[in-house]
Amino acid sequence: MKKMWITLVLLIFLLPDSILAETPIKAAFIRDQGLWLYKDDGEVLLQENISISNLSWSFDGQWLAFETTVTEANGESDIWLYHVPSNKHTKLKMKGNSIMWSPTGPTFAFLSDSILSVVELSSMNPVIHQLTGGVSHFSWDTEGKNLIASASAMLFPDGWSHPRLYVVNWMLEKKKQELDVKVDPLYTISSPLNLDDLSIISIEAEKFNWSKDGKLLAFIVSPTASWSADSNMLSVFVNENKILIPLGEILRKKEWIKWAPTKPLLASIQGGGRLTTGVKNKKLTVQSILPNQKKVFTPVGCADIDFDWIDDNTIVVARGLEADKPAPFYSSLYIVNTKDGTSSEKRLVKTPDGSSDENPIFLKNRNLISWIRKDSNGWNTVWISKTDGSEQQKLIDGVERVVWFTE
Repeated sequence: MKKMWITLVLLIFLLPDSILAETPIKAAFIRDQGLWLYKDDGEVLLQENISISNLSWSFDGQWLAFETTVTEANGESDIWLYHVPSNKHTKLKMKGNSIMWSPTGPTFAFLSDSILSVVELSSMNPVIHQLTGGVSHFSWDTEGKNLIASASAMLFPDGWSHPRLYVVNWMLEKKKQELDVKVDPLYTISSPLNLDDLSIISIEAEKFNWSKDGKLLAFIVSPTASWSADSNMLSVFVNENKILIPLGEILRKKEWIKWAPTKPLLASIQGGGRLTTGVKNKKLTVQSILPNQKKVFTPVGCADIDFDWIDDNTIVVARGLEADKPAPFYSSLYIVNTKDGTSSEKRLVKTPDGSSDENPIFLKNRNLISWIRKDSNGWNTVWISKTDGSEQQKLIDGVERVVWFTE
């Protein structure tokens, strides 16, 4: 008997890594006005007959937060929380929008009528801390200690003011439990912002995205509402030197701005012109900041619409031929090697005729690529494969939106 147990233990430790080290795969998705959870063991319906406008995971995948579709005149909506281990749903007592989780703890921030608040979930009962007002957009820092907030420019009789960036000291408020939160001015954005022939009136600072080391903050500077649908300025704030560097023209899409996993390299899809008039002039661009050098990886005659980093040298991108009308636009997935610049000949998977492969996401906990395949009837399915395109598998049918927990 003793020999048998020893043999069993040895077999367990000698099993392939792909079996023992396999991390569960998890996603939240919308289908038929319902919120669903996908895990390795199948699909679970969480809520029915609900319209969701924002959906996001906590840093550890224990909590799922979502906002119902806005019905209030002031743009506020109900905020719901779902705790995965206990299968418990909780509605926040305050309405709001723009949920963003801390990168380090069970805490998220949100806006409610320009008031920035933080919610702690160390227990099952949410604790709300109202920090400061006058906030238009915000982001956590990379350590989850403080928040960066922006205040939009305002129109006065003598013209527009300038958008400003601030540091909101959340950890200081948390430790001292003071009523007045310390807010430090960080930077005032000049207007207009100019780069070559492009000139943007600075009204909003939004879509914040920190580099891995927390030294560089990428964001979009937007002009007035109608103009911003066509043209905005991608910019980077260098925290150490307190300087702002304009990088290029871009649409207001946060998912089009992503830092490399460990290096200070910024990938983005640059180019002006709203997508409702055609898919043209959208170029995958990779840039270093200091010094400011960039390279475009989109072939002539093509347009890129989505991408994700696989590692510091490799990107998966959704690419198709430029089109003079918004739909149908057919894209396929390609692998871009940013070191040697090869991309157009490295198609990841063969897209069926009449379908489009979009929204590639690298699932680093499983070293897989996920994407959405849209067919000619508008039916969306979620697919996964290895990073070389092998072992393709259809995962979820009839998806309107999917948000992966990727850690």
